[in-house]
Amino acid sequence: MTKNKDYRKQLEGQRRALAEHLEKIETEQKKPLDAQDQGLIIHWEKTVTNCRQQIAKLERRLKP
Repeated sequence: MTKNKDYRKQLEGQRRALAEHLEKIETEQKKPLDAQDQGLIIHWEKTVTNCRQQIAKLERRLKP
């Protein structure tokens, strides 16, 4: 497999993970305030940040 193809597969996986975590955050925030688990929201927000950084890194590595 070429590097570009490899990067595209990784990029797809990161985008999928990002979408899943954003959905989890949204679902948790729809709950009443006293039922929300703020620890989980903080954890997922960190994961979202990491996914976005990885996506940016992979996009830079892709050759046009």
